[in-house]
Amino acid sequence: MASASYRRRQCFAGPLLAEPEWRVLDRSEIDWLNAIVMCRAYAPGQCIFHEGDACQGLYIICEGLVALRKHDGAGASVLIRLAETGDILGYRSLLAEEPYQTTAEVLKPSRVGFVATTIVHELIARKPDLAFAFLRRVCHDLGEAQERFHLTVTQSLRARVAYFLLLMKEDYGTETPDGSLLIELPISRRDMAEMIGVRSESLSRTIRQMTDDGILAFSGHRAWIGNTDRLLDELGPHVERHPMT
Repeated sequence: MASASYRRRQCFAGPLLAEPEWRVLDRSEIDWLNAIVMCRAYAPGQCIFHEGDACQGLYIICEGLVALRKHDGAGASVLIRLAETGDILGYRSLLAEEPYQTTAEVLKPSRVGFVATTIVHELIARKPDLAFAFLRRVCHDLGEAQERFHLTVTQSLRARVAYFLLLMKEDYGTETPDGSLLIELPISRRDMAEMIGVRSESLSRTIRQMTDDGILAFSGHRAWIGNTDRLLDELGPHVERHPMT
């Protein structure tokens, strides 16, 4: 866990309360959480916790963007997924009573609440429905992981690039004056390659091919899509639109 000081703030408010886990709590329980939750502002590059750290509780992203990475024996990291406002980190490790399985690295200025394990256990004792809500989230995440694995072993690289960009447009896409779609990607080209399961060189080659075909254009972290229908045509007929993030 990062070492800087925490402050008490009203973390459980607004959009966060729309998350299914917290909807099982009543107003008095939400007020109790807000009175004790520890909240902290993180800058890009800071880590909330590291892979292998003892699980001390849950982290709730009240605002911001976090990359979850795994490391190999040589220390190289792979981006597993992105976590955004409303996402909860560490719940699988808490339920399984195991160390954190990833490193949580902040990508954008973020505000993150921390709920200690003892508090989570007390909440579950008061409200057993909370445990079922976390179980549903685990099952949902497992389904997404299976879909993502299926995509990487059955679809072409062009389809995987199209799938990734179409998902990124939901949070990071805007329409330009000429009617094309601009996507401001929050991650590097290397991270993008890791998320879709290819080498950076293969991704660059595929992007050049799709650019030559007039489907997209890249510049740094920006991608322009002239016609999203052409991007959709790259997908196989059975690809589900489940988020990779």
